Amino acid sequence: MLSWILLAAVHKAFGYRGDGEPQLYYFSGADFGVSSEAFSFHSGKNLLRGEKFFLPGVKPKALVFFFHGLGGGYSSYTNEIAAIVKQGYWVYAYDNTGSMTSEGECIGCLAQSLLDQKAFFEYFDPLDQTGLPRYAIGHSWGGFTALGALDPKYHVDKVVSISGFLSLVNVMETQMKALKKFEWLLRRALRKGYGRYGDLEMTDLIAHTSARVLYIQGEADNLVTPSLGYDVLARLFKDKENVELMLVPGAMHNPYWTLEAQKYFYDLAREKHFVGRAFDNSVVVDYSILNHDDPKVMGRIFSFFAE
Repeated sequence: MLSWILLAAVHKAFGYRGDGEPQLYYFSGADFGVSSEAFSFHSGKNLLRGEKFFLPGVKPKALVFFFHGLGGGYSSYTNEIAAIVKQGYWVYAYDNTGSMTSEGECIGCLAQSLLDQKAFFEYFDPLDQTGLPRYAIGHSWGGFTALGALDPKYHVDKVVSISGFLSLVNVMETQMKALKKFEWLLRRALRKGYGRYGDLEMTDLIAHTSARVLYIQGEADNLVTPSLGYDVLARLFKDKENVELMLVPGAMHNPYWTLEAQKYFYDLAREKHFVGRAFDNSVVVDYSILNHDDPKVMGRIFSFFAE
């Protein structure tokens, strides 16, 4: 009974949709000179929608699966997706349950992204006749989901996790410190609600995979702190040859952006009542600053995929 009550509390905590911010313009692939084709599939009762991004007439080197973060959808990352496409890849991205273009009354729980991932590959695998290598990449919640793609049944060869948390339990305990006293009960509740995905530890997947893993985190990340990501992996896998870690000096939760772009975004959030607030008509976003990726970080991602 207690575990069901705790599971209900988790659902209540994530009982909202991730539909982005009304002040932001969400770019399309065409805005960055790449083509796209829509696709959809069901995860449980909900229809999830996504796009395949590509350059017409360009034979891809590999297939890349992009997983988005909390609060928005894959269109929050169109600039980065297009940049990957221009390196010679097909990129597949979709919105999770309760996010942006996909159905679902709410997100429900962070474990839902792993169920959505399972549904995606069940849809995608019978259609994939390319024989190409598979890579996965994601940011934050998507960084967690990308690590979930290390499950051998998905046949993913390389994974990039950007600011991804490694455990639902640990990240939830960080946000709600009182849960630490009830960790065993929280794990049992999540297992009841989401099976093995409920308390899946990404360190277990990393420990047993031969796929290459690149984990990138900002030194000043205060959402998923290095103590929950980089430091854990550095301690456990410093001698594992297929695991590479990159700590970006001064960067926050979006280390793929330049420091200027990160500061600009968080200043908007703090001073202009930008993120998570009611629509503010006075907010004017300068996308020449916001859509500015860090060439060193993105360059390492590109070279990692190309190696």
